Amino acid sequence: MAGVLYRPCESSSPSIGHPCAARLALGLITIRWTISLSAQFEHGSGFGYDFHNAVPDVPDDRVKDENHPAPSTMAADDETCFLPPLAGIRSATRNVSSLKIPRSARKYFQNACRELEHNQSGKAEQSLVKALQQDEHYAEAWILLGQVLKIEKENDQAIAACSEALTSDPNDLRADLCLADLYAQREDWGQSLAYADSAIAADPSGGMEAQFYAAAAYFGMHRLAEAEKTATKAIELDKYRFEPRAHFLLAQIYELQHNSSAEAAQIEEYLKSVTDPGEAALLRKYLASLTATASH
Repeated sequence: MAGVLYRPCESSSPSIGHPCAARLALGLITIRWTISLSAQFEHGSGFGYDFHNAVPDVPDDRVKDENHPAPSTMAADDETCFLPPLAGIRSATRNVSSLKIPRSARKYFQNACRELEHNQSGKAEQSLVKALQQDEHYAEAWILLGQVLKIEKENDQAIAACSEALTSDPNDLRADLCLADLYAQREDWGQSLAYADSAIAADPSGGMEAQFYAAAAYFGMHRLAEAEKTATKAIELDKYRFEPRAHFLLAQIYELQHNSSAEAAQIEEYLKSVTDPGEAALLRKYLASLTATASH
């Protein structure tokens, strides 16, 4: 399901005002959600249907577990440094060609990893393009390029890049997850579900993130019974609480099912991973209101 081949900025030093210059200047963005959640609370709409405004886009430093730290994004035997929700995820199977990546291509990929650590997404994009010039079948480079383009709000090109990764390695579940995430961003739930299901099929024994995206797609399609079942499965697989959004999503499902006690329980679970004081205070305020309503 490859898309149109990604085409980077052709000018090496675009002029001020050139669209490429603006795009390359963008840094990594942490997507915040407190304002939208606050607006929902003030209007008394609970968590509502708007999955993307209500749920954090990616897990971040709210996820805390001292006994089981989050997996490193730089594995000892793999150069990958994917961003959430792909951080720490390995492909269940690796195409033979991926083991023969030229050293020069790997070097550019590693440069991109370091540049992302310093919030230099524009430079990372250029490094990944150079890696792909060395090897156009470098699946990991296509995937990371897709994530960088997502940061830069180039959704169509991001989808094209992750689709190229699937062309290079049809068995790479990370490419499926990348596409599930990107299609969820544009609320194309059918496509998001298709890629989430493909990732689940590639890793039936695990796939916590894939289960989460499948649940989100079912929720977006208003198939609440399937969303509840799949979100519950995601939580069961999430032994170390790497994906607290599943609790938040399940709370939204129970909100629409008018199950206040179950909704409150999921918000309480989600609160265990919230470290931002403002977010925690807002959630506790909503939780108190919900509990008071349920007791009447």
